[in-house]
Amino acid sequence: MFEHISEFTTWPILTGIIIGYIANRIMSGEGKGCCMNLFIGILGSYVGTFISHLLNIELLGKGYLAHLFFCVIGSITVLWIWKKLFD
Repeated sequence: MFEHISEFTTWPILTGIIIGYIANRIMSGEGKGCCMNLFIGILGSYVGTFISHLLNIELLGKGYLAHLFFCVIGSITVLWIWKKLFD
C-alpha cells in the first residue's frame, strides 16, 4: 500500500529544485532561490501529472524525459497562474 505513496512523493521532492529552476528560467529569465524553486517544482510536478492524466497519457514506463517534460509544463502553468493572480 505504501509503495505507491512513496513513488508518488519521492519523484517531486528529488527533482523539484531542478524543475522549478528550469520553469523559472523559462518564464522570467532568472531563478527565484532554492526554496521557491523547490516549492514551484513540487507543485508543478503534481500539476504536470494531472495534465498528463487529462490528456490520457500514461507516464509510467515512459522514462525520465517524459516525466521531466510534464513536470516542467506543470511548473510553467503554476508560474503563469501565479503571475496572472498576483502581478
